[in-house]
Amino acid sequence: MRVRFGTVLVALVALATIASGVPSLTTIEDVLYKADGTVFNGVAFIEWKSFQASDSTTIATNSLTVPIVNGVLRVQLVPTTTATTTAYYSVRYFSDGRMQFEEKWAVPPSTTVLQLKDIRVTSSTTTTTPDTTTGESSADTLTQIQESDVVGLVADLAARPLKGAEYTPSRAAVINESGMIDAVLGSVTDCVRVDGSSGPCDITAGPVFVDAEIPVGTVDGSNAVFTLAQSPSPVASLVLYRNGVLQKADLDFTLYENTITFQTASIPQSGDVLLASYRLADGTNPSNEAGGALTGLYPNPVLAEGV
Repeated sequence: MRVRFGTVLVALVALATIASGVPSLTTIEDVLYKADGTVFNGVAFIEWKSFQASDSTTIATNSLTVPIVNGVLRVQLVPTTTATTTAYYSVRYFSDGRMQFEEKWAVPPSTTVLQLKDIRVTSSTTTTTPDTTTGESSADTLTQIQESDVVGLVADLAARPLKGAEYTPSRAAVINESGMIDAVLGSVTDCVRVDGSSGPCDITAGPVFVDAEIPVGTVDGSNAVFTLAQSPSPVASLVLYRNGVLQKADLDFTLYENTITFQTASIPQSGDVLLASYRLADGTNPSNEAGGALTGLYPNPVLAEGV
């Protein structure tokens, strides 16, 4: 068979190009133990996002499952500390059918085997990793972002209410005079007012009705004045019957507070029966004399003259 020299040369160049494009790898090997001293058995699930290695090799987003047998973890990975962009390996450890813990790795270039302590990323702001190729250490700095670096964040934080000194979970909230959120103090059975104060609840049953009351007074044909046990409120709520016939206010009688005065032509005669029904003041409404722009008595005041 005859092979052209040019074809062989192209193939050799292609192989050399492929060989030279293989990224360098760092070997990580360590032994994992449980807290009780037994070895860890399971798998390490390693994930990474796409990044570009220091030799311009593009590492695609992917994952790798590494078995951990008798505690031994061994894997070779492309260094991330010298990548052109920030890159890390996210590692999750599985054992006994569930994930036990997770961590991040920052892998430096190294010609010697590294342990997990050399590549783990801690929670500190700066992680120093050894570079055994140069004999020096490199630092991966995790940049802290200040509140002022985020547009509008400081103003938004200033606009939100803050927790006050009296703040207590599971309590009704009230905004104090400083604009902070405090808890309402008091008994759990107290009622809270709009100003944030608390106290016993003023619970009323609403208006009370009096039915079929017999006014007190002598029924003899000459007595015109009778009294009720209480003052009807409002006045118009009084319904007065004489022998079953409804009496008209200001025509048959007049009412002042709890006193009924019959007109001369309507004075009850001997043997007459008087019955009164009326309503009492609602404890939730005022019943005293009105003032300001109003005149008269509550609950039926009227506009004052000239208003």
